[in-house]
Amino acid sequence: MNIMIFDATPHWSGGANRIFLYSKELKKRGHYVTVCCLPESGLASRISAENIPVSTLNPKSDINLFVVPKIIRLIRQNNIDVIEICSPKFYWVASLAAKVTKRKVILTRNVPYRKKGTKKIVNKFLYSVLVDRIIAISDKIKRELIEDFSLPEKKITVIYDGIDLDRFKQKKSKKSSVKPERYIAAVISRLDKNKGLECFMNAIPIITQKIASIHFIIVGTGTIETKLKELAKKLKISENVSFTGFKTDIPQILSEVDITIMPSPQEGMSMSALESMASGVPVVITSGCGLVDVIENNTSGSIVQPDNSHELADGVIRLLQSDYQQAGKAARTIIEEKFALQRVVTQYELLLEGLQKHKTPTR
Repeated sequence: MNIMIFDATPHWSGGANRIFLYSKELKKRGHYVTVCCLPESGLASRISAENIPVSTLNPKSDINLFVVPKIIRLIRQNNIDVIEICSPKFYWVASLAAKVTKRKVILTRNVPYRKKGTKKIVNKFLYSVLVDRIIAISDKIKRELIEDFSLPEKKITVIYDGIDLDRFKQKKSKKSSVKPERYIAAVISRLDKNKGLECFMNAIPIITQKIASIHFIIVGTGTIETKLKELAKKLKISENVSFTGFKTDIPQILSEVDITIMPSPQEGMSMSALESMASGVPVVITSGCGLVDVIENNTSGSIVQPDNSHELADGVIRLLQSDYQQAGKAARTIIEEKFALQRVVTQYELLLEGLQKHKTPTR
């Protein structure tokens, strides 16, 4: 099958990683995959290195109809059967091009974009008329789509992000009776406003009052990195926190930490949290994350209320004072059963096959 995937993420992200992993696995299975993404994006360079065709295009805006003819040409030149759209910047232009060429359209919702007013009405038209099927990467996103847009349940398929289990090995457990000299907790995230990072920083003094022997590492870069470093100085926690910048050796980092923290108040399905769980490292998440449907609180991780530093601190303390290594094993089992890459790509293939059975003949 010939598939074209559209993504407009400029930086490397969980959504870009999903496309990267899916594309490689689909290629192994004999499908033709081409990716249309922004010039000089993280996805463009990485996907090209895998000898997967890339077309670069920047629509500039969500409704730039001048790019529709170019997308039509790309669809026809590559003899595409199905297109998948993963970013709002391509929602309208790519779905219109697909309708003109009578191709099936999948729209993937990675994050909970909840709309109100006119935007809600406009998006309902998109979902109901221009899109053939919606992929929600979490059960939470599916529930919200049904609630917000009154969409039929059968139009939305939940397919989780896939994890390459060969890349993330479960860390070897230490004897539970032996406490570490120092705990290490990691946050692996883009350092942007909507990631709950200031809430996390404000939780650190509360945590260190209960657990003095703990160090935090923050992995990633972003628009508020300088602000976070200034906040660390203001809170007098600079000695407790290390900023590593952007890193690619995430499996190695995860092999050295005790827990990870994902403080984002709203998250579709955090890839960094999934990678942590795959490594046997339990994670503290907020109830705004799609993982609430798969993590059992205080058994395979910790779930706290969003935007609440005291709640976040309590979740970290509670997890570290429990048998967190056993929680990590339970988290790894969840990944093996629900998120293994081969499993989720098979679900994706079945969705494509179902759409092709109802394909409209093209000229």
